[in-house]
Amino acid sequence: MNIARRTLLQHSARCRSCNGRIVWARTADGERMPVDDTPARGGNVLLMLQGVQLVAGVLGKADATRRRAGGIELYVPHFATCPNADRHRRR
Repeated sequence: MNIARRTLLQHSARCRSCNGRIVWARTADGERMPVDDTPARGGNVLLMLQGVQLVAGVLGKADATRRRAGGIELYVPHFATCPNADRHRRR
């Protein structure tokens, strides 16, 4: 099931450096991940709601292709689209 737009709005924020619309999700490792808030044709991030927590599952290429073909909306990590991503990467 695709994430409802209402759910994304509840988790929405703005990128501090480019002001782009993002949502904050947790990865399986518990790390916070900024994700663009609109589905992308080449996306590889599956957003899921677990309780009130937005969880990001990063998919491999074949799995992402299969899910997109099945009508599942996928998203892109904001680091892939932010023009200032290098400012926020951990060294």
